[in-house]
Amino acid sequence: MTPSELFGILKDVSRSFYISVRFLPKRIRLTIALGYLLARASDTIADANGTAPQLRSEFLAQFLKEIRNGYSNPSLEVTPFLTNQAEGPEKILLLHINLVVQSLGLIAPQHRELVAEVLSKIIRGQTLDIERFEMRPGTQGLPDDGSLEEYTYLVAGSVGEFWTKVCLLEWRGYSDQPEGELLGLGRDFGNGLQLINILRDFPNDLRQGRSYLPVTNLELVAADPNLARSEWERWRQRALSYLEGGWQYANAIRPPRVRFACALPLFIGVRTLDLLGRAPKLRPGIKVPRSQVKSLMCWAAALAWFPVLKGYIRQRIFP
Repeated sequence: MTPSELFGILKDVSRSFYISVRFLPKRIRLTIALGYLLARASDTIADANGTAPQLRSEFLAQFLKEIRNGYSNPSLEVTPFLTNQAEGPEKILLLHINLVVQSLGLIAPQHRELVAEVLSKIIRGQTLDIERFEMRPGTQGLPDDGSLEEYTYLVAGSVGEFWTKVCLLEWRGYSDQPEGELLGLGRDFGNGLQLINILRDFPNDLRQGRSYLPVTNLELVAADPNLARSEWERWRQRALSYLEGGWQYANAIRPPRVRFACALPLFIGVRTLDLLGRAPKLRPGIKVPRSQVKSLMCWAAALAWFPVLKGYIRQRIFP
């Protein structure tokens, strides 16, 4: 599969992420795109609820094995997962999954190692998801803060680390911060973005019998998600604090195109949390309007190429 074909699939499965990736420098663009597509494919399999949980867990383990060792001639069998998969970009991604895995041969060996490392964590988180929520009867919830923090790190905080490690390989002067501190900021950035997804999807997840937030009286909350508003708000505030790490991250890195690619999801995330907090009731479907996304792209470009304006930009973006 050619890079242009890969980016075509990426554009269809995630237009917002595609906006960021297309602006990345060529030296990291394909690696980041492949990492995203592989994670999106594993997530699609993990969510294939018409298929037995054990079958999905076994497939994810085989998927990771192919990524680690067999990208030159992968032989993943996705037919069992296609029957109940709706027509659309995710189904197209699954149909081309062996070609996507094989495309790992297009990137440098060190980059492949980092892709395998981050996918091992993401798939671990997705497998835990299946075990916690689908192999037990009734509505299930994560028991405590530590379980939620573990999950957000595995499926998203690890992505912030992956992004950072790839960039540190390619730019000697990538950041003005020590590597360890920068990795921590990248981890927080990823955790914050994942918490936004959890907060936004909270009512829908409850209807499907799961709660990522560690709430008490789960059966009552499943009937009325607004009963958990105080706990939900606690995690919204934590998400904001994590995105503060994202702000520090964006301002600590030097390549302007990478700074833009980080600033855009950061700004969209901050604006999303603001919209969620202003809503009188917890409800699904809240997102930043497309017209505002275009405005946020301009602010991200301003931060990327005119960092001297960061104080003014922060005032306009953060509530």
